[in-house]
Amino acid sequence: MYALRVRRVVSLPSSGRLIVGTDLQGNVRDFETLERLFEAAASEPDGATLVITGDLVHGPEIEGDDWPPHLGTFYRGDSATLLKKARELRDRHPGRVHYLLGNHEHAHVGGPVVSKFFPNEAERLESLLGSEDSARMREWIRTWPFVAVAETAGIVMLHAAPHAEIECPEDLEGLPLEHGTLAGPLDIEARTVLLSLLWARTTSQDRARSFLGAISPHGRIALYGHDVARGGYAIDTEPLLCVSTSFGCYDGDKMYLDWDLSRPVETAADLAREGLKLLYPDDKPIHRSPLPAKKSSTSIRAQKHESPTK
Repeated sequence: MYALRVRRVVSLPSSGRLIVGTDLQGNVRDFETLERLFEAAASEPDGATLVITGDLVHGPEIEGDDWPPHLGTFYRGDSATLLKKARELRDRHPGRVHYLLGNHEHAHVGGPVVSKFFPNEAERLESLLGSEDSARMREWIRTWPFVAVAETAGIVMLHAAPHAEIECPEDLEGLPLEHGTLAGPLDIEARTVLLSLLWARTTSQDRARSFLGAISPHGRIALYGHDVARGGYAIDTEPLLCVSTSFGCYDGDKMYLDWDLSRPVETAADLAREGLKLLYPDDKPIHRSPLPAKKSSTSIRAQKHESPTK
C-alpha cells in the first residue's frame, strides 16, 4: 500500500543526472529503453533522478495492418504491464523516480473522460486490470505529483504547458482531483487550475514566466509533453520546451532529456541543444527537428504537429 501523504510539487536533488521522458501511453518498449538509460546513470557516483511527465497509460490496441502513419512507429499498447514495471522501478529507486499526473491518469481519479482509442480509456484499462488491481492503481495515481522542480538547474517539469494561474506552490498542494469536492466558486477555480495543468498545449511567454516564478524563484524553463512534437521537441517561445519521447512519433525522432542537475540552464533553446538526446540514435529520422543553433534567438520554433484527440 502507498503512503497517504501527497506532495503535488516535488523538489529534485541538486546533483546527479536528470533523465526526463514524456507521454509513453502504454509503450512498454520505450519505457524499458528509458529504464535502461536511467539505471546506467543511476550507477554513476552521483546517481540519477528519473521524471516521466504523465500519460504512462492508454495506448492503441490496433493491428499492424491497420496502423495509421500519424501514430508513428507501430506498437501495441500494454498499460497494465507498463504500470507494473513503473512501480517496480520506483520501488528499486525510492525517492529517485517520479511519475507526474497526466490527463490520462486523471481520468481514473475524477478527471474528464478521455476518448482516443476507446470511448472511455479509463474504463477500458480498468476492465483489463480487474477490480482489485484497478483500486490499487487509483490509490497510487492519487499520490502522483503535478510538478517536479530541479532548483539548481532551473527546470520545472509538468505534464502540459504552464498555463495555470497560481501564486505559490501551496496553491497546488490542496488541489482536489475530483470536481465537486469544494463548494461553489472554489470548486470552479480549482477545476480551472487543474485542467490548465493537465490539458494546455501551449501558453504565452508572460503566463509561463508567471507560473515558473510562482513555483520557484529559480524556475527558468518549463519542460512538458502532452502535445505531440513530431520532430522530437518544440519551442513555441521561451521558456517553453515541449518534448516527445514516445507517443505519436517514429522511433528515429523520439527524444528525452539528459541533464546534469548541478548545472544551471538559462533558456529552452540551450536546454534543447545541450540536453536532448535521441531515444533510438541508430534509427532513421522521419520528421526529426534539428536542435537549436548556439546562441539562437528566442524566436526559434521546431516544427510541431498536434496529436488527434490528445
